[in-house]
Amino acid sequence: MDGQIGKITFKHLHETYKNIVGFLVFVAIVLQTGIIFQNHMLGSYDHYTAGELLTVIVSRSATGFVSSLIVALPFIYLIKFLNLFFPWGKRTIARISAEVIVVVTISFLTTMVVFLLVEGIVTDISEENLSLLKGSLTYSVTNLIFIAALEGYMFYRDHKRAKLEEAMLRDEIASIKLNILKSQINQHFMFNSLNVLSGLLKRDPEKALLFIEEFSNIYRYVLESIEQSLTSLDKEVGFIRSYLYLQQIRYGNSLKYTENISENHLSLSLPPLSLQVIFENAIKHNIVNEDHPLLIEVVSHNDELIIKNNFQPKISKFASTGLGQKNIQRRYKIICEKSPEFIMENGYYTAILPLIKI
Repeated sequence: MDGQIGKITFKHLHETYKNIVGFLVFVAIVLQTGIIFQNHMLGSYDHYTAGELLTVIVSRSATGFVSSLIVALPFIYLIKFLNLFFPWGKRTIARISAEVIVVVTISFLTTMVVFLLVEGIVTDISEENLSLLKGSLTYSVTNLIFIAALEGYMFYRDHKRAKLEEAMLRDEIASIKLNILKSQINQHFMFNSLNVLSGLLKRDPEKALLFIEEFSNIYRYVLESIEQSLTSLDKEVGFIRSYLYLQQIRYGNSLKYTENISENHLSLSLPPLSLQVIFENAIKHNIVNEDHPLLIEVVSHNDELIIKNNFQPKISKFASTGLGQKNIQRRYKIICEKSPEFIMENGYYTAILPLIKI
């Protein structure tokens, strides 16, 4: 609950008030103008000139603004608390009832404290006691109007932010999908695969047919999964076996692969093509030959998929950009609160992908 309601820090106070200061000024002016107009209709300001009345409005609005600054923060936390336990649309009546009770109680207690400090409370029924009730009623109504306006403003602000985040999320997803598609329709991978296929057709037609089948499986999976945010581990592993089959024809025994995946984990999900990014990076950035074979191990454990390979980097003047890792991290961030890990230690590179239950 603390994470959702927020911790009170100076920075948090500054951000909170910065977002609502304009709204508070507007509300203070409207409320104080309304109260002064009501009093004017009752004859309280009959002897005031227009200039004096304007001065009263300005001074009372300034006082109201300062007061609203003090009142706004507890009301904001009250609204956040109610959003958490009494959300609109689910417990609306309970929410309104709780809000009215809390606001009226606070208003009455505040008015009572003010009367105690300024005038004191007498034991018999008098005009002062009547003033206490009148003050409590006025303050309660004012605060109810204020918190209703604050509710509306916060709802509007949150709705506007949600729409903006939704638009940004759509752009982000579209960008990710495009990058995934570009990485899959990789001209080097395609040309290398076609060259391998050309050689197989001449020396081993039967193996060439199997190669074509696995090659088509890869691009069928790419096209089918590009629009999906999640895929089952079972399908992802099937895809990566097809991908590795093509790579192993090229690298032979220099590229080795082992897997130990629990059947219970095969129904769990992860972003599609995540394994391909990790495997492609492992092959791209490491030496793969008979003297230095590359071993990639895949293990499932505690609802996580662990991909590990021996680290034997190629000598290159171009450093890795880390785009593959960033791509996977961005996709997990969009889908869930879990985050993948990438670790380099003891001569091994390890990627840990959380498996998601849906």
